[in-house]
Amino acid sequence: MVRVLSCWVVVLLLLAVELLLSAAGVNWGIGVCAGVMALLVAYGFMRMTRAPALALIFAIGGLFWLSILLALGSLDSFTRTNFPVGDTLSSTTQNPRPPPDTAP
Repeated sequence: MVRVLSCWVVVLLLLAVELLLSAAGVNWGIGVCAGVMALLVAYGFMRMTRAPALALIFAIGGLFWLSILLALGSLDSFTRTNFPVGDTLSSTTQNPRPPPDTAP
């Protein structure tokens, strides 16, 4: 019980450090804190060092699929092109076309 409680306290302290780093604008520190948190959860809570080989295979497979899903999710923002549409979507154009002549 002491191991779980100490891991939980360390994760909460890392969360506080991560929030302070994000307020300060230190972007690389946020990733470091997140990585340490993930390692702490894997080794502290899940006891991956004592797990059987099949559990390690599934943990590595889960990380593999997570990386694929994150990569596919980021493709949208990486490949999106911005087309200028004016100041707002409802703005009028500078040179509006006159309506076509209609027969009476």
